Amino acid sequence: MWAWVIGGMAAFVVTVCAAAAYVALFVGDAPRREMAYRVLKLVLGAGTGTGGVLMITMKLYEIGVL
Repeated sequence: MWAWVIGGMAAFVVTVCAAAAYVALFVGDAPRREMAYRVLKLVLGAGTGTGGVLMITMKLYEIGVL
């Protein structure tokens, strides 16, 4: 079950990051590029932070602490 949760979250983060990076790099409209860059920073920060918390929680559950 945990593998599906982690895999789904990873797929979502990768998809959103790829779309935001494409727009930030290749779209000619400056406001859209700026907004895509903000989204990219937000998703990378939240995705990696959430992933770390989820992994720590999973390891603590496996060793019997939680």
